Amino acid sequence: MAKHQFPHFSAAYSRMWRDAGLWLDCTLHQGLDETAAAQPDKTALITVERTYTFAQFKAESDALAAGLLGIGIRPGDIVAVMLPNWVEFCFLQIALSRIGAIIQPTHTVFREREIVNLFEFCETDAVVVPESFRDFAFADMIRSVRPQLPSLREVVIARGVAAADESILSALIEEGRGNLHRLNAIRTSADDIFYLNFTSGTEGNPKGFLHTHNTVISLMKQLVRYMAADTVMLACSPMTHSFGHFTTYYCVLGGFPMVVLDRYSPTQVLAMIERARVTMLSGTPAHLFGILRHADFGKYDTSCIKSVAVGGARSSPDLIGELKRVWGVKSANTYGMGETIVHTRTAPDDPDDKVSESVGRPVFGAQLKIVDPLDRSITMPAGGVGEICFRGPTLFVGYHNQPQKTAATRDEAGWFYTGDLGFVDDEGYLYFAGRAREVINRGGSKIYPKEIEDLLCQHPAILHSAVVGMPDERLGERVCAYIVTRDNRELELAEISEFFTEKKAMKYMYPEMLVRLDAMPMTPTGKIQKAALQKDAATRAGNSQFARPPA
Repeated sequence: MAKHQFPHFSAAYSRMWRDAGLWLDCTLHQGLDETAAAQPDKTALITVERTYTFAQFKAESDALAAGLLGIGIRPGDIVAVMLPNWVEFCFLQIALSRIGAIIQPTHTVFREREIVNLFEFCETDAVVVPESFRDFAFADMIRSVRPQLPSLREVVIARGVAAADESILSALIEEGRGNLHRLNAIRTSADDIFYLNFTSGTEGNPKGFLHTHNTVISLMKQLVRYMAADTVMLACSPMTHSFGHFTTYYCVLGGFPMVVLDRYSPTQVLAMIERARVTMLSGTPAHLFGILRHADFGKYDTSCIKSVAVGGARSSPDLIGELKRVWGVKSANTYGMGETIVHTRTAPDDPDDKVSESVGRPVFGAQLKIVDPLDRSITMPAGGVGEICFRGPTLFVGYHNQPQKTAATRDEAGWFYTGDLGFVDDEGYLYFAGRAREVINRGGSKIYPKEIEDLLCQHPAILHSAVVGMPDERLGERVCAYIVTRDNRELELAEISEFFTEKKAMKYMYPEMLVRLDAMPMTPTGKIQKAALQKDAATRAGNSQFARPPA
Protein backbone atom coordinates (compact mmCIF):
# COMPACT_ATOMS: atom_id res chain seq x y z
CA MET A 1 0.00 0.00 0.00
CA ALA A 2 1.24 3.49 -0.85
CA LYS A 3 2.43 5.57 2.09
CA HIS A 4 0.21 8.56 1.27
CA GLN A 5 -3.52 8.19 0.77
CA PHE A 6 -4.70 10.99 -1.48
CA PRO A 7 -8.30 11.87 -2.33
CA HIS A 8 -9.52 11.47 -5.90
CA PHE A 9 -12.40 12.59 -8.08
CA SER A 10 -15.22 10.25 -9.02
CA ALA A 11 -15.29 8.83 -12.54
CA ALA A 12 -18.47 10.79 -13.30
CA TYR A 13 -16.93 14.08 -12.16
CA SER A 14 -13.78 13.51 -14.23
CA ARG A 15 -15.81 12.50 -17.28
CA MET A 16 -17.82 15.74 -17.06
CA TRP A 17 -14.76 17.93 -17.58
CA ARG A 18 -13.20 15.68 -20.21
CA ASP A 19 -16.41 15.62 -22.21
CA ALA A 20 -16.55 19.41 -21.99
CA GLY A 21 -13.02 19.65 -23.41
CA LEU A 22 -11.79 21.40 -20.25
CA TRP A 23 -9.45 18.65 -19.10
CA LEU A 24 -6.75 18.02 -21.69
CA ASP A 25 -4.90 15.07 -20.10
CA CYS A 26 -1.50 16.74 -20.41
CA THR A 27 1.15 16.64 -17.67
CA LEU A 28 3.61 19.43 -16.92
CA HIS A 29 6.63 17.49 -18.17
CA GLN A 30 4.81 16.52 -21.35
CA GLY A 31 4.26 20.23 -21.95
CA LEU A 32 8.01 20.85 -21.74
CA ASP A 33 8.72 17.88 -24.01
CA GLU A 34 6.43 19.34 -26.68
CA THR A 35 7.89 22.84 -26.40
CA ALA A 36 11.51 21.63 -26.41
CA ALA A 37 10.83 19.52 -29.52
CA ALA A 38 9.21 22.47 -31.32
CA GLN A 39 11.74 25.18 -30.39
CA PRO A 40 14.81 23.63 -28.75
CA ASP A 41 17.07 26.66 -29.22
CA LYS A 42 14.68 29.34 -27.96
CA THR A 43 15.58 30.96 -24.63
CA ALA A 44 13.57 29.51 -21.75
CA LEU A 45 15.18 30.74 -18.50
CA ILE A 46 17.08 33.97 -17.93
CA THR A 47 19.12 34.65 -14.79
CA VAL A 48 21.58 37.39 -13.90
CA GLU A 49 24.44 35.01 -14.74
CA ARG A 50 23.26 32.99 -17.78
CA THR A 51 20.40 31.73 -19.93
CA TYR A 52 19.00 28.25 -20.70
CA THR A 53 17.33 27.16 -23.91
CA PHE A 54 14.30 24.89 -23.82
CA ALA A 55 16.52 21.97 -24.87
CA GLN A 56 18.87 22.70 -21.96
CA PHE A 57 15.94 23.12 -19.58
CA LYS A 58 14.67 19.68 -20.55
CA ALA A 59 18.13 18.08 -20.34
CA GLU A 60 18.80 19.45 -16.84
CA SER A 61 15.38 18.48 -15.48
CA ASP A 62 15.50 15.00 -17.05
CA ALA A 63 18.91 14.38 -15.52
CA LEU A 64 17.67 15.60 -12.14
CA ALA A 65 14.64 13.28 -12.38
CA ALA A 66 16.94 10.32 -12.98
CA GLY A 67 19.19 11.42 -10.12
CA LEU A 68 16.24 11.67 -7.73
CA LEU A 69 15.16 8.16 -8.67
CA GLY A 70 18.71 7.06 -7.92
CA ILE A 71 18.45 8.14 -4.27
CA GLY A 72 15.08 6.49 -3.81
CA ILE A 73 12.54 9.21 -4.55
CA ARG A 74 9.52 7.42 -6.00
CA PRO A 75 6.11 8.16 -7.53
CA GLY A 76 3.72 9.38 -4.84
CA ASP A 77 6.47 10.75 -2.57
CA ILE A 78 6.04 14.27 -1.18
CA VAL A 79 9.12 16.41 -1.80
CA ALA A 80 9.35 19.81 -0.09
CA VAL A 81 11.19 22.44 -2.10
CA MET A 82 12.39 25.24 0.15
CA LEU A 83 14.36 27.32 -2.34
CA PRO A 84 14.39 30.93 -3.48
CA ASN A 85 13.55 31.67 -7.12
CA TRP A 86 16.50 29.75 -8.57
CA VAL A 87 16.63 27.79 -11.81
CA GLU A 88 16.98 24.66 -9.66
CA PHE A 89 13.40 25.27 -8.54
CA CYS A 90 12.31 25.21 -12.20
CA PHE A 91 14.26 21.98 -12.80
CA LEU A 92 12.58 20.39 -9.77
CA GLN A 93 9.10 21.35 -10.96
CA ILE A 94 9.65 19.33 -14.13
CA ALA A 95 11.72 16.54 -12.59
CA LEU A 96 9.19 15.76 -9.85
CA SER A 97 6.36 15.82 -12.39
CA ARG A 98 8.29 13.39 -14.58
CA ILE A 99 8.79 10.81 -11.83
CA GLY A 100 5.27 11.16 -10.43
CA ALA A 101 6.28 12.76 -7.13
CA ILE A 102 4.39 15.60 -5.45
CA ILE A 103 6.04 18.99 -5.08
CA GLN A 104 5.44 20.77 -1.77
CA PRO A 105 6.65 24.38 -2.09
CA THR A 106 7.82 25.62 1.32
CA HIS A 107 8.39 29.28 2.14
CA THR A 108 11.96 30.30 2.88
CA VAL A 109 10.80 32.47 5.81
CA PHE A 110 9.76 29.36 7.74
CA ARG A 111 11.98 28.28 10.61
CA GLU A 112 12.25 25.24 12.91
CA ARG A 113 8.81 25.46 14.49
CA GLU A 114 6.94 25.84 11.19
CA ILE A 115 9.04 23.19 9.46
CA VAL A 116 8.44 20.55 12.13
CA ASN A 117 4.70 21.22 12.21
CA LEU A 118 4.36 21.27 8.42
CA PHE A 119 6.54 18.26 7.57
CA GLU A 120 5.11 16.20 10.40
CA PHE A 121 1.56 16.93 9.25
CA CYS A 122 2.33 16.16 5.59
CA GLU A 123 4.63 13.21 6.35
CA THR A 124 7.09 14.81 3.94
CA ASP A 125 9.48 12.28 2.38
CA ALA A 126 12.29 14.56 1.18
CA VAL A 127 13.32 18.20 1.26
CA VAL A 128 15.51 20.36 -0.98
CA VAL A 129 17.12 23.39 0.69
CA PRO A 130 20.02 25.79 0.03
CA GLU A 131 23.04 25.33 2.20
CA SER A 132 22.51 29.00 3.04
CA PHE A 133 20.67 31.97 1.62
CA ARG A 134 20.53 35.57 2.78
CA ASP A 135 22.77 34.79 5.76
CA PHE A 136 20.59 31.97 7.05
CA ALA A 137 21.88 28.38 7.28
CA PHE A 138 18.96 26.35 5.91
CA ALA A 139 20.86 23.08 5.83
CA ASP A 140 21.80 23.39 9.50
CA MET A 141 18.18 24.12 10.39
CA ILE A 142 16.97 20.95 8.64
CA ARG A 143 19.72 18.92 10.32
CA SER A 144 18.63 20.21 13.73
CA VAL A 145 15.00 19.11 13.27
CA ARG A 146 15.51 15.94 11.26
CA PRO A 147 15.52 13.66 14.33
CA GLN A 148 11.95 14.84 15.01
CA LEU A 149 10.81 13.88 11.49
CA PRO A 150 11.02 10.10 11.00
CA SER A 151 9.25 10.33 7.63
CA LEU A 152 11.93 12.61 6.19
CA ARG A 153 14.11 10.08 4.34
CA GLU A 154 16.15 12.34 2.07
CA VAL A 155 17.76 15.77 2.36
CA VAL A 156 19.11 17.41 -0.79
CA ILE A 157 21.35 20.47 -0.62
CA ALA A 158 21.33 23.06 -3.42
CA ARG A 159 24.43 25.19 -3.99
CA GLY A 160 26.43 23.91 -1.09
CA VAL A 161 28.12 21.05 0.73
CA ALA A 162 26.16 18.03 1.99
CA ALA A 163 26.67 15.89 5.09
CA ALA A 164 27.32 12.16 4.78
CA ASP A 165 23.63 11.20 4.78
CA GLU A 166 22.57 13.96 2.37
CA SER A 167 22.80 14.60 -1.37
CA ILE A 168 23.97 17.55 -3.44
CA LEU A 169 21.50 18.64 -6.11
CA SER A 170 24.13 19.42 -8.75
CA ALA A 171 25.69 15.99 -8.17
CA LEU A 172 22.29 14.33 -8.67
CA ILE A 173 22.02 16.06 -12.04
CA GLU A 174 25.46 14.88 -13.12
CA GLU A 175 24.84 11.33 -11.90
CA GLY A 176 21.45 11.28 -13.60
CA ARG A 177 22.85 12.24 -17.02
CA GLY A 178 24.30 8.75 -17.39
CA ASN A 179 21.23 6.98 -16.02
CA LEU A 180 18.31 8.37 -17.98
CA HIS A 181 17.15 4.80 -18.55
CA ARG A 182 15.64 4.93 -15.04
CA LEU A 183 12.89 7.14 -16.44
CA ASN A 184 11.70 4.47 -18.86
CA ALA A 185 9.80 2.51 -16.23
CA ILE A 186 7.92 5.52 -14.83
CA ARG A 187 4.29 5.88 -15.86
CA THR A 188 2.39 9.05 -14.96
CA SER A 189 -1.17 10.26 -15.52
CA ALA A 190 -2.71 13.70 -15.76
CA ASP A 191 -5.01 12.57 -12.95
CA ASP A 192 -2.06 12.10 -10.56
CA ILE A 193 -1.71 14.43 -7.58
CA PHE A 194 1.38 16.52 -8.29
CA TYR A 195 1.01 19.83 -6.42
CA LEU A 196 0.57 20.33 -2.65
CA ASN A 197 0.58 23.84 -1.31
CA PHE A 198 -0.99 25.62 1.62
CA THR A 199 -3.44 28.45 1.97
CA SER A 200 -1.68 31.56 3.15
CA GLY A 201 -3.28 31.41 6.56
CA THR A 202 -4.39 35.05 6.80
CA GLU A 203 -6.95 33.79 9.30
CA GLY A 204 -4.39 31.64 11.10
CA ASN A 205 -5.71 28.31 9.78
CA PRO A 206 -3.73 27.16 6.72
CA LYS A 207 -4.85 24.06 4.82
CA GLY A 208 -2.94 21.95 2.30
CA PHE A 209 -4.71 21.86 -1.07
CA LEU A 210 -4.00 19.13 -3.62
CA HIS A 211 -4.09 19.48 -7.40
CA THR A 212 -3.69 17.12 -10.33
CA HIS A 213 -2.17 18.00 -13.69
CA ASN A 214 -5.66 18.19 -15.16
CA THR A 215 -6.94 20.70 -12.61
CA VAL A 216 -4.03 23.08 -13.28
CA ILE A 217 -2.38 22.41 -16.63
CA SER A 218 -5.59 22.36 -18.68
CA LEU A 219 -6.42 25.94 -17.72
CA MET A 220 -2.92 27.20 -18.39
CA LYS A 221 -2.72 25.55 -21.79
CA GLN A 222 -5.79 27.61 -22.68
CA LEU A 223 -4.48 30.84 -21.17
CA VAL A 224 -1.18 30.76 -23.10
CA ARG A 225 -3.12 30.88 -26.37
CA TYR A 226 -4.04 34.47 -25.55
CA MET A 227 -0.50 35.61 -24.73
CA ALA A 228 1.54 37.61 -27.25
CA ALA A 229 4.17 35.70 -29.23
CA ASP A 230 6.96 38.01 -28.00
CA THR A 231 6.10 37.58 -24.30
CA VAL A 232 9.01 37.66 -21.83
CA MET A 233 7.91 37.14 -18.21
CA LEU A 234 9.23 38.26 -14.84
CA ALA A 235 7.46 37.25 -11.63
CA CYS A 236 8.18 39.14 -8.41
CA SER A 237 6.36 36.62 -6.21
CA PRO A 238 8.23 33.69 -4.68
CA MET A 239 7.91 30.33 -6.46
CA THR A 240 6.83 28.84 -3.14
CA HIS A 241 3.54 30.71 -3.65
CA SER A 242 1.13 29.63 -6.39
CA PHE A 243 1.21 33.04 -8.07
CA GLY A 244 4.96 32.85 -8.63
CA HIS A 245 5.09 29.06 -8.94
CA PHE A 246 2.84 28.89 -11.99
CA THR A 247 4.99 31.32 -14.03
CA THR A 248 7.14 28.33 -14.95
CA TYR A 249 4.04 26.62 -16.33
CA TYR A 250 3.39 29.49 -18.75
CA CYS A 251 7.04 29.29 -19.79
CA VAL A 252 6.85 25.53 -20.37
CA LEU A 253 3.41 25.36 -21.99
CA GLY A 254 3.60 28.52 -24.07
CA GLY A 255 7.29 28.60 -24.95
CA PHE A 256 7.84 32.01 -23.35
CA PRO A 257 11.16 33.11 -21.80
CA MET A 258 11.08 33.62 -18.05
CA VAL A 259 13.39 35.82 -15.95
CA VAL A 260 14.37 34.14 -12.66
CA LEU A 261 15.46 36.43 -9.80
CA ASP A 262 16.25 34.95 -6.40
CA ARG A 263 14.83 37.82 -4.37
CA TYR A 264 12.55 40.79 -4.81
CA SER A 265 14.63 43.93 -5.29
CA PRO A 266 13.06 46.86 -7.17
CA THR A 267 16.39 47.96 -8.63
CA GLN A 268 17.25 44.43 -9.79
CA VAL A 269 13.78 43.98 -11.26
CA LEU A 270 14.09 47.28 -13.11
CA ALA A 271 17.53 46.34 -14.41
CA MET A 272 16.30 42.98 -15.71
CA ILE A 273 13.23 44.54 -17.32
CA GLU A 274 15.58 46.76 -19.31
CA ARG A 275 18.14 44.04 -20.08
CA ALA A 276 15.79 41.16 -20.98
CA ARG A 277 13.10 43.43 -22.50
CA VAL A 278 10.45 42.01 -20.20
CA THR A 279 6.93 42.45 -21.59
CA MET A 280 4.85 40.78 -18.85
CA LEU A 281 5.40 41.66 -15.19
CA SER A 282 3.57 40.04 -12.28
CA GLY A 283 3.50 40.55 -8.54
CA THR A 284 1.45 41.65 -5.58
CA PRO A 285 0.31 45.28 -5.21
CA ALA A 286 3.15 45.81 -2.73
CA HIS A 287 5.71 44.56 -5.28
CA LEU A 288 4.38 46.81 -8.02
CA PHE A 289 4.12 49.93 -5.88
CA GLY A 290 7.72 49.27 -4.79
CA ILE A 291 8.84 49.28 -8.42
CA LEU A 292 6.72 52.17 -9.71
CA ARG A 293 7.56 54.45 -6.81
CA HIS A 294 11.25 53.60 -6.51
CA ALA A 295 13.55 56.60 -6.49
CA ASP A 296 15.56 55.19 -9.43
CA PHE A 297 12.58 54.21 -11.59
CA GLY A 298 13.32 56.89 -14.19
CA LYS A 299 16.89 55.63 -14.72
CA TYR A 300 15.69 52.44 -16.45
CA ASP A 301 13.98 51.86 -19.77
CA THR A 302 10.81 49.97 -18.94
CA SER A 303 8.90 50.92 -22.08
CA CYS A 304 8.87 47.23 -23.09
CA ILE A 305 6.20 46.41 -20.47
CA LYS A 306 2.95 45.51 -22.24
CA SER A 307 0.99 43.72 -19.53
CA VAL A 308 0.93 43.50 -15.74
CA ALA A 309 -0.69 40.74 -13.68
CA VAL A 310 -1.56 41.63 -10.10
CA GLY A 311 -2.25 38.82 -7.67
CA GLY A 312 -2.10 37.87 -4.00
CA ALA A 313 -4.36 40.80 -3.14
CA ARG A 314 -6.87 42.86 -5.07
CA SER A 315 -5.58 45.84 -7.06
CA SER A 316 -6.57 49.18 -5.63
CA PRO A 317 -7.98 51.85 -7.96
CA ASP A 318 -4.82 53.84 -7.17
CA LEU A 319 -2.57 51.06 -8.52
CA ILE A 320 -4.71 50.47 -11.60
CA GLY A 321 -4.53 54.19 -12.42
CA GLU A 322 -0.77 54.32 -11.92
CA LEU A 323 -0.15 51.29 -14.17
CA LYS A 324 -2.21 52.87 -16.92
CA ARG A 325 -0.50 56.25 -16.56
CA VAL A 326 3.07 54.90 -16.48
CA TRP A 327 2.93 51.96 -18.91
CA GLY A 328 -0.39 52.41 -20.65
CA VAL A 329 -1.52 48.97 -19.52
CA LYS A 330 -4.91 47.99 -18.16
CA SER A 331 -4.12 45.54 -15.38
CA ALA A 332 -6.48 42.65 -14.91
CA ASN A 333 -8.19 42.21 -11.58
CA THR A 334 -8.45 38.51 -10.78
CA TYR A 335 -10.13 36.50 -8.08
CA GLY A 336 -9.00 33.04 -7.14
CA MET A 337 -7.39 30.99 -4.42
CA GLY A 338 -5.16 27.97 -4.18
CA GLU A 339 -8.20 25.73 -4.22
CA THR A 340 -9.56 27.12 -7.52
CA ILE A 341 -6.50 28.72 -9.21
CA VAL A 342 -8.33 31.44 -11.17
CA HIS A 343 -12.05 31.95 -10.73
CA THR A 344 -12.86 35.31 -12.32
CA ARG A 345 -10.90 38.04 -14.06
CA THR A 346 -11.43 41.29 -15.87
CA ALA A 347 -10.63 41.49 -19.59
CA PRO A 348 -8.67 44.14 -21.53
CA ASP A 349 -11.83 45.37 -23.24
CA ASP A 350 -13.85 45.69 -20.03
CA PRO A 351 -15.02 49.20 -19.10
CA ASP A 352 -12.68 51.09 -16.76
CA ASP A 353 -15.16 51.06 -13.90
CA LYS A 354 -15.46 47.26 -14.09
CA VAL A 355 -11.66 46.87 -14.01
CA SER A 356 -11.19 49.21 -11.07
CA GLU A 357 -14.12 48.05 -8.96
CA SER A 358 -14.90 44.41 -9.84
CA VAL A 359 -12.84 41.21 -10.05
CA GLY A 360 -14.30 40.28 -13.41
CA ARG A 361 -16.38 37.42 -14.76
CA PRO A 362 -15.79 33.64 -14.67
CA VAL A 363 -13.00 32.21 -16.85
CA PHE A 364 -12.88 29.10 -19.08
CA GLY A 365 -15.68 26.87 -17.89
CA ALA A 366 -15.87 28.29 -14.38
CA GLN A 367 -19.31 28.85 -12.90
CA LEU A 368 -20.28 31.32 -10.20
CA LYS A 369 -23.16 31.85 -7.83
CA ILE A 370 -23.78 33.81 -4.64
CA VAL A 371 -25.66 32.12 -1.80
CA ASP A 372 -27.06 33.18 1.54
CA PRO A 373 -24.28 32.41 4.09
CA LEU A 374 -26.88 31.19 6.59
CA ASP A 375 -28.81 29.05 4.09
CA ARG A 376 -26.77 27.87 1.12
CA SER A 377 -29.92 26.62 -0.63
CA ILE A 378 -30.89 30.25 -1.29
CA THR A 379 -29.22 31.92 -4.29
CA MET A 380 -28.87 35.67 -3.87
CA PRO A 381 -30.22 38.05 -6.55
CA ALA A 382 -27.98 40.49 -8.42
CA GLY A 383 -26.55 43.02 -5.95
CA GLY A 384 -27.15 40.83 -2.91
CA VAL A 385 -24.04 40.15 -0.81
CA GLY A 386 -23.50 36.51 0.06
CA GLU A 387 -21.00 33.67 -0.01
CA ILE A 388 -19.10 33.22 -3.29
CA CYS A 389 -19.45 29.71 -4.74
CA PHE A 390 -17.31 28.20 -7.51
CA ARG A 391 -17.71 25.26 -9.81
CA GLY A 392 -15.23 24.44 -12.54
CA PRO A 393 -12.45 22.27 -13.95
CA THR A 394 -9.73 23.84 -11.77
CA LEU A 395 -11.27 22.82 -8.44
CA PHE A 396 -8.74 21.16 -6.16
CA VAL A 397 -9.10 17.47 -5.33
CA GLY A 398 -9.15 18.01 -1.58
CA TYR A 399 -7.21 19.11 1.50
CA HIS A 400 -4.30 16.85 2.38
CA ASN A 401 -5.09 14.64 5.38
CA GLN A 402 -8.23 16.69 6.14
CA PRO A 403 -11.22 14.88 4.57
CA GLN A 404 -13.73 16.52 6.91
CA LYS A 405 -12.59 20.01 5.93
CA THR A 406 -12.74 18.98 2.28
CA ALA A 407 -16.30 17.73 2.68
CA ALA A 408 -17.36 20.93 4.44
CA THR A 409 -16.37 23.05 1.43
CA ARG A 410 -18.35 21.33 -1.35
CA ASP A 411 -21.62 19.66 -2.22
CA GLU A 412 -22.63 16.74 -4.42
CA ALA A 413 -23.22 19.02 -7.40
CA GLY A 414 -19.57 20.06 -7.36
CA TRP A 415 -20.00 23.56 -5.90
CA PHE A 416 -17.12 24.84 -3.76
CA TYR A 417 -18.07 27.21 -0.93
CA THR A 418 -15.22 29.71 -0.62
CA GLY A 419 -16.06 31.40 2.68
CA ASP A 420 -15.57 34.72 0.85
CA LEU A 421 -18.28 37.33 0.45
CA GLY A 422 -19.27 39.26 -2.62
CA PHE A 423 -22.05 40.12 -5.02
CA VAL A 424 -22.68 39.88 -8.76
CA ASP A 425 -24.09 42.75 -10.82
CA ASP A 426 -26.62 42.47 -13.65
CA GLU A 427 -23.82 41.90 -16.18
CA GLY A 428 -22.24 39.01 -14.28
CA TYR A 429 -19.25 40.87 -12.81
CA LEU A 430 -18.19 39.77 -9.34
CA TYR A 431 -17.46 42.31 -6.62
CA PHE A 432 -15.40 41.07 -3.69
CA ALA A 433 -16.61 42.18 -0.26
CA GLY A 434 -14.14 40.35 1.99
CA ARG A 435 -13.64 37.15 3.94
CA ALA A 436 -16.65 35.92 5.83
CA ARG A 437 -14.67 35.90 9.07
CA GLU A 438 -13.57 39.51 8.50
CA VAL A 439 -17.05 41.00 8.32
CA ILE A 440 -17.60 43.49 11.16
CA ASN A 441 -20.87 43.22 13.08
CA ARG A 442 -21.48 46.67 14.58
CA GLY A 443 -24.69 46.64 16.56
CA GLY A 444 -26.27 44.21 14.12
CA SER A 445 -25.09 46.06 11.00
CA LYS A 446 -22.77 44.07 8.70
CA ILE A 447 -19.75 46.13 7.58
CA TYR A 448 -17.45 44.92 4.81
CA PRO A 449 -13.84 46.01 5.42
CA LYS A 450 -12.89 46.06 1.71
CA GLU A 451 -15.10 49.09 1.03
CA ILE A 452 -13.42 51.06 3.80
CA GLU A 453 -9.91 49.92 2.84
CA ASP A 454 -10.41 51.06 -0.76
CA LEU A 455 -11.57 54.47 0.42
CA LEU A 456 -8.69 54.85 2.87
CA CYS A 457 -6.16 54.13 0.11
CA GLN A 458 -7.56 57.06 -1.87
CA HIS A 459 -6.21 59.40 0.83
CA PRO A 460 -2.97 60.92 -0.51
CA ALA A 461 -1.06 60.19 2.69
CA ILE A 462 -1.95 56.48 2.96
CA LEU A 463 0.06 53.70 1.30
CA HIS A 464 -1.63 50.61 2.78
CA SER A 465 -4.72 50.01 4.87
CA ALA A 466 -6.44 47.16 6.66
CA VAL A 467 -9.71 47.28 8.55
CA VAL A 468 -10.80 44.85 11.28
CA GLY A 469 -13.42 44.66 13.97
CA MET A 470 -12.42 45.75 17.47
CA PRO A 471 -14.42 44.08 20.28
CA ASP A 472 -16.85 46.41 22.02
CA GLU A 473 -19.04 45.55 24.98
CA ARG A 474 -22.02 47.63 23.83
CA LEU A 475 -22.03 47.20 20.02
CA GLY A 476 -20.19 43.91 19.65
CA GLU A 477 -17.56 45.38 17.32
CA ARG A 478 -16.39 48.75 16.07
CA VAL A 479 -14.38 49.73 13.01
CA CYS A 480 -10.62 49.76 13.61
CA ALA A 481 -8.37 50.92 10.75
CA TYR A 482 -4.66 50.15 10.49
CA ILE A 483 -2.66 52.29 8.07
CA VAL A 484 0.85 52.70 6.71
CA THR A 485 1.52 56.27 5.59
CA ARG A 486 3.88 57.82 3.06
CA ASP A 487 7.12 58.99 4.66
CA ASN A 488 5.75 57.89 8.07
CA ARG A 489 3.49 60.92 8.18
CA GLU A 490 1.38 61.29 11.31
CA LEU A 491 -2.33 61.14 10.55
CA GLU A 492 -5.14 61.85 13.00
CA LEU A 493 -8.55 60.20 13.06
CA ALA A 494 -10.21 63.60 12.66
CA GLU A 495 -8.49 64.09 9.31
CA ILE A 496 -9.71 60.68 8.15
CA SER A 497 -13.25 61.54 9.22
CA GLU A 498 -13.05 64.81 7.30
CA PHE A 499 -11.78 62.95 4.23
CA PHE A 500 -14.64 60.44 4.44
CA THR A 501 -17.08 63.34 4.73
CA GLU A 502 -15.62 64.91 1.56
CA LYS A 503 -16.03 61.57 -0.20
CA LYS A 504 -19.66 61.45 0.97
CA ALA A 505 -19.13 58.05 2.59
CA MET A 506 -21.89 56.45 4.61
CA LYS A 507 -21.61 56.83 8.37
CA TYR A 508 -20.95 53.14 9.02
CA MET A 509 -17.75 53.33 6.95
CA TYR A 510 -16.05 55.88 9.22
CA PRO A 511 -13.17 54.32 11.23
CA GLU A 512 -13.65 54.66 14.99
CA MET A 513 -10.07 53.75 15.87
CA LEU A 514 -6.95 54.54 13.81
CA VAL A 515 -3.62 52.77 14.30
CA ARG A 516 -0.57 53.83 12.27
CA LEU A 517 2.05 51.13 11.63
CA ASP A 518 5.50 51.29 10.09
CA ALA A 519 4.62 48.19 8.06
CA MET A 520 1.72 45.77 7.84
CA PRO A 521 2.21 42.24 9.21
CA MET A 522 2.41 40.09 6.09
CA THR A 523 2.12 36.41 5.23
CA PRO A 524 5.02 34.82 3.30
CA THR A 525 2.97 35.31 0.13
CA GLY A 526 2.50 39.06 0.52
CA LYS A 527 -0.99 39.21 2.04
CA ILE A 528 -1.85 41.26 5.09
CA GLN A 529 -2.24 39.08 8.17
CA LYS A 530 -5.72 40.04 9.26
CA ALA A 531 -5.60 37.49 12.09
CA ALA A 532 -2.63 39.32 13.64
CA LEU A 533 -4.44 42.65 13.38
CA GLN A 534 -7.63 41.21 14.87
CA LYS A 535 -5.59 39.93 17.80
CA ASP A 536 -3.94 43.33 18.23
CA ALA A 537 -7.32 45.07 18.05
CA ALA A 538 -8.68 42.77 20.77
CA THR A 539 -5.71 43.66 22.98
CA ARG A 540 -6.28 47.39 22.44
CA ALA A 541 -10.03 47.12 23.07
CA GLY A 542 -9.78 47.23 26.85
CA ASN A 543 -8.55 50.82 27.06
CA SER A 544 -9.81 52.26 23.77
CA GLN A 545 -11.47 55.62 23.38
CA PHE A 546 -13.61 55.31 20.28
CA ALA A 547 -14.53 58.12 17.96
CA ARG A 548 -18.19 58.52 17.14
CA PRO A 549 -19.22 58.59 13.48
CA PRO A 550 -20.59 62.00 12.49
CA ALA A 551 -24.29 62.52 12.86
